[in-house]
Amino acid sequence: MRELRNYPRKGKKHAEEPRAVERLKPVRSVTWHRWSQAPMQTATGHVLPPNLSRVVAAYEGGGDLTINEYDRGCAEKLAKAIAEAYGLQVIEEGAPGGRRSGNLPAKDQMGRLVNEAGREQVILDEVGGEITVTKEGRLWGKKRRTLRTNEVRRLELGYEVAGPVETFTVWAVVGPDEEKIPLASYSGYEGWAEPEEWREFTRDLGRSLGVDVHV
Repeated sequence: MRELRNYPRKGKKHAEEPRAVERLKPVRSVTWHRWSQAPMQTATGHVLPPNLSRVVAAYEGGGDLTINEYDRGCAEKLAKAIAEAYGLQVIEEGAPGGRRSGNLPAKDQMGRLVNEAGREQVILDEVGGEITVTKEGRLWGKKRRTLRTNEVRRLELGYEVAGPVETFTVWAVVGPDEEKIPLASYSGYEGWAEPEEWREFTRDLGRSLGVDVHV
């Protein structure tokens, strides 16, 4: 793939002849950005979707070719086609402006790590050697149970995207049945949080608990 051809839409199809043809200069890297944000309205009244995607081909002699493609399946094929033409690997990144740090949980005044998700609260008390899991009933009451930190076999860092939202979760794998307890988590628009910050946080917590870590 050494050139890009732009075919304008003609009704429900595309025109047979390209509107523009651009020859690609030697490319040194291909980056595929994926990120999400609150829906925005352009000056023309068009509403941008929350899930965004951009392919950036950086030329060896300087300069970039930037392609905004909201269809992520199409963007992925385009990025791979350009990369394969030059023997490159596609670099996958989040928001084009760079990811932001500072999304890690802070311990409470008693030095405990508290994580709340839905009706469940998990408290990690390293000093006391306990993990307390409290779950509210659908109508009334609470169920509380306590696990010992020496029952933790390992920590796992999970990552998932649902719609425009990404979620990082630090799971404690506990006991012979390997039950997964969420010790810490963060949810926000996709592509903005710094993954390496969460990896290092999980490694530090694993060293503190004396267990293996999978990130």
